[in-house]
Amino acid sequence: MRHQQPRLLLHSVIAFLFCATTAHAQMEVLKDLYERAVNAYNSQQYDQAIGFYQQIVKAAPGFAPAYNGMALANQAAGGDENKTIEYLKAAISYDPKMAPAYDNLGRIYYGRQDVDHSQEYFEKALKADPGLSSAQLSLAWINLLVRSKPLTALKYFKMVLAVSQDPKIYYGMGSAYFASNQRVEALEMITKLHVMGQEDLATRLEDSLRNNTHVNTEADANAGGGSPPSQPAGLGPLPATADKPTGMQVRLRGKLSDY
Repeated sequence: MRHQQPRLLLHSVIAFLFCATTAHAQMEVLKDLYERAVNAYNSQQYDQAIGFYQQIVKAAPGFAPAYNGMALANQAAGGDENKTIEYLKAAISYDPKMAPAYDNLGRIYYGRQDVDHSQEYFEKALKADPGLSSAQLSLAWINLLVRSKPLTALKYFKMVLAVSQDPKIYYGMGSAYFASNQRVEALEMITKLHVMGQEDLATRLEDSLRNNTHVNTEADANAGGGSPPSQPAGLGPLPATADKPTGMQVRLRGKLSDY
């Protein structure tokens, strides 16, 4: 019987190596599928991208980024928005810390003028990722234009300012300062906008202070390229970029182990 122990150990080692090799092979297949999904998405082949993502979730049902990817592709393809929401909620059910999925849900609900749910998801996005500037900016505009809470808006604008010098942030801060009767600080924002060459935004704030009227929130919305009142500056789809063609937020590249 003593001679059987090394043989049993050898069998255990072989079984372990087989399982490890199989798991590694499966991971490589999933990585390849994910890269193909991303490439299809970036090539605007959205149906193909969805097909690859569906293969991923069939093999690995708990892989949250694939659900977020399906949401992106479905939205870009003009699919049913309720399906996009379903995919995003699936993503956060598997990964409750997936901040981009919460951020995307916040944008969708804001587009539906459901500000309560929108704010809820933006706040959850920040809880998952306190440095997510897109959620900070969205909450800043919600509190300024919808909730009439300029001091809370200022808190979020200042968070965004730490990582971005976008003129609309100074404009938002100037609006919030004015709305909270901090005229000296509002004037400082006007000066900053003049220095940046943002004469239109500076003039809007100057006119509000000169006429001693409340900041025109419709003008605020238009300043960011949105359409009031459902989509003020900083909310709704972001400007398209190479890695975010639809404006929704997602990390499209990287190793699977990063997620």
